Amino acid sequence: MSQTFGARRYFFATASVIRHQGRAMLAAAPWSLAAFLLSLPFAILAATLAWTGSALYMLLALINLIAFARVTFAWHRVVVLGSGANPDAARGGSAEARHLMVFGVLVLIVAVLARATGDLPYVLYMLMNGPDTNKFLAALVPAVLVVWLPVLVCVAVLTLSLPRTAVTGDASLQGIRAAMPYPRWPLVLALAVLVSLGGFAHSGLTEYLHYATNAGLLWTAGYVVLFAVMTFVVAAMVAVAYRDGVRR
Repeated sequence: MSQTFGARRYFFATASVIRHQGRAMLAAAPWSLAAFLLSLPFAILAATLAWTGSALYMLLALINLIAFARVTFAWHRVVVLGSGANPDAARGGSAEARHLMVFGVLVLIVAVLARATGDLPYVLYMLMNGPDTNKFLAALVPAVLVVWLPVLVCVAVLTLSLPRTAVTGDASLQGIRAAMPYPRWPLVLALAVLVSLGGFAHSGLTEYLHYATNAGLLWTAGYVVLFAVMTFVVAAMVAVAYRDGVRR
């Protein structure tokens, strides 16, 4: 199936879901949501593998991953099934286990790439012998796009398997590319914003822990909060895309 709806309708459909079903989504897995939010700063630090030497950080990152997966599992069921969704109906079953597996693979892909490209700005700056800001940004932005854009497009395709797994228990990728009823670029853009916010939050948290300075701490807290909000938006966009793809 080819796409049948436009980007504008995608934005409106997502906004409508957040407005009308947002409270039900947040109430679907309250304890998992609390665990996700409380452990989020530690997961952001561990996501780039910079703090993997600490057992505590890795434990909290694992808790965050499981909590995040449980939250998105519940959110996707609420959006796709609507008023007929029972938050406890499929909890702890094979569908949730498969959802966790797919979710973990997607997070791992992003985390590994984030670590691999984490030093790219510094390497590029040294190779260019300390250029001025405009020249540096002119070289950095295309380099980042070349590395990240194909991965984000791939992740945008694969994410539709998450709500399908949550609702049907089917974790296969068969037909998942054709299931997208909207242009893919809004979801790719949302994922890019999410990754960027995670990068800013990671930089701020790392600087705070290394140098024990409060400079920029307010900005760092803001990035963490915006990252959490953006996860909600992206989860809603993914669920809306799958739901409308099934309905057409």
